[in-house]
Amino acid sequence: METVYLDNSATTLVCARSRERMLDALDHVGNPSSLHFEGVRARRIINEARSALLEALGVRPTPAPEYKVIFTSCGTESNDLALRGVLTAKNRKFIPRVITANSEHPSVLETLTCLEKEGKAEIIKLSTKGGAIDEGELKNALNERTVLVSIMTVNNETGAVYDIKKLFSLVKSVNPAIITHTDMTQGFMKIKLSGGIPALKADAVTVSGHKIHAPKGVAALIVKSDLVKRGQISPILRGGGQEEGMRSGTENLPGIAALHGAIEECKAALDSGFEERISNLRGRFVAALPDEVTINQPKSFAPHIISLTMPRIKSQTTLSFLSSKGICVSSGSACSSHKNTGSYVLAAYGLTPAEADSTVRISLSVYTTAEELDAAAAAITEGCRTLVRF
Repeated sequence: METVYLDNSATTLVCARSRERMLDALDHVGNPSSLHFEGVRARRIINEARSALLEALGVRPTPAPEYKVIFTSCGTESNDLALRGVLTAKNRKFIPRVITANSEHPSVLETLTCLEKEGKAEIIKLSTKGGAIDEGELKNALNERTVLVSIMTVNNETGAVYDIKKLFSLVKSVNPAIITHTDMTQGFMKIKLSGGIPALKADAVTVSGHKIHAPKGVAALIVKSDLVKRGQISPILRGGGQEEGMRSGTENLPGIAALHGAIEECKAALDSGFEERISNLRGRFVAALPDEVTINQPKSFAPHIISLTMPRIKSQTTLSFLSSKGICVSSGSACSSHKNTGSYVLAAYGLTPAEADSTVRISLSVYTTAEELDAAAAAITEGCRTLVRF
């Protein structure tokens, strides 16, 4: 049975260039912190990856760039470092307010919930009904105690694209000292950034390697150099002082090299029309679906994520049926797929519990073909006709 893999928002196939750079790095024995020539070679691999990542995010390559790259193990660690690092960096005489959205990834909401229980933060969650955030609601939530605003770029379940540039510009116009963070895990190397992250007014950005065809186990937090310099973000892991003291622990050299390779390959795809091609594939797939399937399509969306609500067929039933035909999709975030609770993201979007329980996510990649999507559409059509409805 041939596999049709359409769960690329959960993880992706390791691409050829990523594998090539990773294998090359495995031949280097040196610790990047060592001063001998093997250590220097290893350090060079990391610095080259750092430069490639900054360039991909639109940061000008200078001897002292505006942003620093802190390599981590995963997007969850990067988000935790951004949130906990900012909120615990200083002793304040007040409980700092954090503004986020009610459909953020669990790595953001769970971290903030923990900090709130510890008395280190007050959380304000903005509505994301219909996949949009209202500027007026954000403006009303800002006050003199607001320290941090964290809003994702692309929602991992609905594909909603939030207007980070407009939202963060509003925040900075009210108070330039408020720190802005965006989890760009689902948007990085998938949608083009006009002007890069400096134009977004983002002080900190999370990216993850395994979402862009690098292996699991490597990610990064890109943060304004001034925040580190002024001590406005503190490390979570302490020890040998790697990553300029912001993330101790010997760097994952093969993983970082692999991330570099994935960025190179994804950049080439973006430059050659990835978004247009994926948009066309999406349109073809959606047009082939039966009328009784509802497309949960926000006003502004990333074309590689498609949220479908089946006609009173539980998502687990649909997943099992498609899996039996070699088609891999998901019912939401892979990070919470084993929990027995409904999707808070879909509830925030506006779906009823029954609708959310009948919703699956299709997510595409540069390797997705029209034939694969045709097969998936045909299988979904068959499922609508044969699967038991509740």
